[in-house]
Amino acid sequence: MSVRPALFGAIPGRRVPVFVDDGLLDRLPDVLASVHAHRVCEVVTDRNVDALLGRRVMAALRKGKWRAHKTVLPAGEQIKSARTIRSLHEAWFEQKLDRYTVIVVVGGGTVGDAVGYAAATFLRGLPLWQVPTTIIGQVDSAIGGKVGINHKRGKNLIGAFYQPAGIIIDPQVLESLPPRERRSGLGEVVKYGVIADAGLFRQCERSVNEWISGAESVPTSTLQRCARIKLKMVAADETDRGLRHHLNFGHTLGHALERWGGYRRFKHGEAVAMGMVAAAWMAYKRGDLTESEFKRLEEVCRSLYPRLSTLPDRNSDVTQHLHSDKKRMAGTLRWVLPHGLGRVRVVEDVTPREINGALRYALTLSRR
Repeated sequence: MSVRPALFGAIPGRRVPVFVDDGLLDRLPDVLASVHAHRVCEVVTDRNVDALLGRRVMAALRKGKWRAHKTVLPAGEQIKSARTIRSLHEAWFEQKLDRYTVIVVVGGGTVGDAVGYAAATFLRGLPLWQVPTTIIGQVDSAIGGKVGINHKRGKNLIGAFYQPAGIIIDPQVLESLPPRERRSGLGEVVKYGVIADAGLFRQCERSVNEWISGAESVPTSTLQRCARIKLKMVAADETDRGLRHHLNFGHTLGHALERWGGYRRFKHGEAVAMGMVAAAWMAYKRGDLTESEFKRLEEVCRSLYPRLSTLPDRNSDVTQHLHSDKKRMAGTLRWVLPHGLGRVRVVEDVTPREINGALRYALTLSRR
């Protein structure tokens, strides 16, 4: 069966095929075979995804005459650890994986990041396929080649840039997501609208509540719209030195909130939504956003907010975690602030007073 990529990531020196279509999960062996002649693969997923899709994936691969072995990891942010990497490497040595063995990661951003890093560092790199099963994965984390794990000092501080051999996006798998997972993923969709596509932001305004409830599916065209934005930025700045910083909108404070919550209190997109409101508040106070633009962004993000039973006792409980942000330069934090809806700019002159005011405002919304 002929399968063609819907998109290409034009990474310097190579092109990464991105396949997007309903039902691609069942055509997984055909997609892989369009690139690899050596039909041996290692499938890695987590317990939650395995319960929903594990048998289906393995049945498809075996029907397509692939020799496939499956590893199932625990679910949750805790798998992004050096312990997981050591465990995977040891298992792969025992299985005698070679440099032609294809690693197929099926799951969300957490398992994709961790297993991607394991693949990047085993035998100096195994061919990696990302098969994202969450909205965050399909529009963001599976695209761009960032893989890594967390450190006690912060999120994603240990990692590499390692482009996958390909990406397989099947929008149909999103239908099984619970509302909270959909809400978290939509934080990244809104982000793309704010940083690069005002029309996409307007679409989020109209449809975000229906997407969260499942009354409407996130259109495939919207998933592709987000993927194109990220592919364009990665092609221009693969190693995150300039334009790619725009993708960090909402993440500077979002990552600090995630760490404050022990990576359990918030889903990633929920924390990013709070971070986007905080950044928008700073931009509004600086005169870069009109009151109308600020309120529009706030209204969309509030749909994505978690409901907090407790708030930090002090702003410093959260802001102490800002200092481990990867985007620092010479000790100075870089903040991505909206400059209207559909464009952003990177600034380095944000004051502690601005940060405290923005954090206080963003947290207060969770109680309304």
